[in-house]
Amino acid sequence: MSNKFISLLLAIALITGTTACSDDTAEKKVDVSAVKVAFSVKPFYKDFAALDTNHFAEGLGALRNAYPAFTDFFLDTLLPFNKVEGQYNNPAATAAIKNIFSFKDYTHLTDTVLKVFSSTEKYDKEIGQMLQHVKYYFPKWQLPTEVTYFVSCLNKWTAFTHDQTIGIGLDMFLGQNFRPYEALSMPQYALINHTPENIPLWAARAVYQDNFGGSPYRKDLLELMLANGKEILFLKKVMPDFKFNLIMGYTPEQLKWCEANEALIFNLFLQQNLLFNKDYQAIMRYVTPGPNSAGFPPEAPGNLGTYIGYKILKAYEQKTGKTLEEILSDENANSIFQQSKYKP
Repeated sequence: MSNKFISLLLAIALITGTTACSDDTAEKKVDVSAVKVAFSVKPFYKDFAALDTNHFAEGLGALRNAYPAFTDFFLDTLLPFNKVEGQYNNPAATAAIKNIFSFKDYTHLTDTVLKVFSSTEKYDKEIGQMLQHVKYYFPKWQLPTEVTYFVSCLNKWTAFTHDQTIGIGLDMFLGQNFRPYEALSMPQYALINHTPENIPLWAARAVYQDNFGGSPYRKDLLELMLANGKEILFLKKVMPDFKFNLIMGYTPEQLKWCEANEALIFNLFLQQNLLFNKDYQAIMRYVTPGPNSAGFPPEAPGNLGTYIGYKILKAYEQKTGKTLEEILSDENANSIFQQSKYKP
């Protein structure tokens, strides 16, 4: 689509006043004060960093006794080395892990994590509030009973669920200016979600994916928009006070652009007949994070389809009065779209 046509649509949107109202963050709060959740906090990152390499086998054994469900998973899966498979007394099996304690880059990373996260109390509290909201909306869910913090040697582990544990890689939350992220080829636009304040958000994402994660294959753009939009809706519900731009992975300015140009975005999808298109090369750019969106002005962020998907679901919720669980469980994208009567 030509830039001239895009400019024309922008002008029409401004003249006719079809831009959206800035109500994206408006979410009815629920009282969760009586909702009880219980989980323990495990500072694995501190105990692993404190291992004595002169008594490494004994230290690993003690670590496993303290973290019986996590230690082997950490050593064999989360670290980017060969699997130990419980062979703590085998120097050949543990050599690679033992050696990292003598690497300057590793000690710098560990020291930085210990300095930034001398305490995780703030994030523990926010995760607890998030889990209270999850239990409010999904009382039958079996929620994690542990939150374990670790350092993965920059192996790109942010947050996940494993058994009944939420694992959180603190080395992935050291801020946008943490220079080693450049060596990992992490795109600049993504770093907004790698600051400490994003820890509860990634924990909530992990809980969502554990219960609603599905395959995106062989779906059209509308289905992908709504699938992604459901995750955004879930995150907004269980973290009502969290910054919406961070939930979307946007800067505040990018979110404002989306709010002001919602009608333009949707009309371009219609003009290009994209909603029911299953050509991945044509549609995936609109439902994945990115610095911008092809075919849109340069100030437009990526993932615009996900934003519109969320807005369709909000309209659907308002029209039907369905619960969050009912909305997330409904896989009929066309029915949701029709019943939403979405008109930005």
